[in-house]
Amino acid sequence: MARDSSPRKHRHKRNYTILIISGDSDGQNKRIHLGHVKTQILAFSLFLILVVIVCYVIYSSIYIKNTTILQGQQTDQINILSSENSSLYASNDELEAEVTQLSLALNQKVEEEASVQEKAAQASLPKGFPLSSSASYKNRYDDPNADAADSSSSGNTTGNPILIFTASAGSQVVASGDGTVITVTADPKYGNCITIDHGNGYISVYRNKGDSLVKAKDTVKRGDPLIVIGKSNKTLGYQIQYNDTYIDPESMIEING
Repeated sequence: MARDSSPRKHRHKRNYTILIISGDSDGQNKRIHLGHVKTQILAFSLFLILVVIVCYVIYSSIYIKNTTILQGQQTDQINILSSENSSLYASNDELEAEVTQLSLALNQKVEEEASVQEKAAQASLPKGFPLSSSASYKNRYDDPNADAADSSSSGNTTGNPILIFTASAGSQVVASGDGTVITVTADPKYGNCITIDHGNGYISVYRNKGDSLVKAKDTVKRGDPLIVIGKSNKTLGYQIQYNDTYIDPESMIEING
């Protein structure tokens, strides 16, 4: 077999020369010869540096853009929070004003209720005059064991204190304080007996021959009529109990005549 007689191509090594022109006054030029491999390394290094620079520029642009957006968002959020904070301060001021008004209203309500309770407590005390008009009276003692009312000038010195009123016809026996009628019963000495519980330990007792205008469990106010005084029932026996003990009525009632 014949040999290939065509001439072979020889690969020549490529060499690169870098010319450095000096700016010195001597005008000398410097040359640096680089082989093929060194040239590729240098080119790759320059390319890599360029890539890094480009990436850095892109990253910086994106970072700056994102930072600007984030700063804008933060500014908007700060503005929103500031507005909300101002609203909260305004709402807090309104709430404090409302709390102050409610506190004042509550205090006024408490004072009014206390005043009402005090008035009710005072109205429940059997301090009122037990007749609708003026009348003469005597301070006596009622003997529970006696069969008749004490009408003597000397009277008994033992028994339960009682005021004996002599009223004029046409007047009325009235409740001496607010309360609830406990009983309306017959009285062997005075004809009839009405007892009123005032709810504070006090019980008032009205003894007279006249017919009762109230019945048990009725609620009465001070001054409400209990019995009408006529010609035959001008005498009223009036007593007060406190915690089941008879006390002197004269120490409680307001004598008007």
